[in-house]
Amino acid sequence: MKPISPQDIDAERAEISKVVSDGVVETFNSMFGQSITAGDLAQKIHSEKGSVYASIKLHQANVDVEFCFRFDIGLLLQAAELIFTKEYLANNPVQNDIACEIANIVCSKVKAYLNEKGFETEMGFPFIPRPDENPLLKNTEQVHMHFYYDDLQQARGIGVVVNFFAGDSKPA
Repeated sequence: MKPISPQDIDAERAEISKVVSDGVVETFNSMFGQSITAGDLAQKIHSEKGSVYASIKLHQANVDVEFCFRFDIGLLLQAAELIFTKEYLANNPVQNDIACEIANIVCSKVKAYLNEKGFETEMGFPFIPRPDENPLLKNTEQVHMHFYYDDLQQARGIGVVVNFFAGDSKPA
């Protein structure tokens, strides 16, 4: 097992970004029937419907790699309509569960990539973070990747934003 450092994550940033990008596109396109495309950072999220956040941490030794996902709620609801009936959706808000599941799928691919590189990362459970407690979710300048979708009700919009960073583990 190679020890991991924030510098290792920085050195692998382009490849990790590709794994995340491919994972988000593949998950939405094949599992949820939503046409998602990766884009640049030129636009910022603006959604009348709101956003759902999901985070996951990968961990090895004293280093955490945190992934923060910000989903347009409209995209999650469009995806949910392929799985659940409208009656079920009217009585059961599922957007947090779908957001966590997508984050879990994508980060599992990142974990597998890092482990193939010789690191032994462990992956935590996905969770719904509080935006006011997470600097990655507050600072739009740190946005790393955007993914676009065609909203059935409106024009093309940003459906997913993914940020990630590595740092020393914080003591519990």
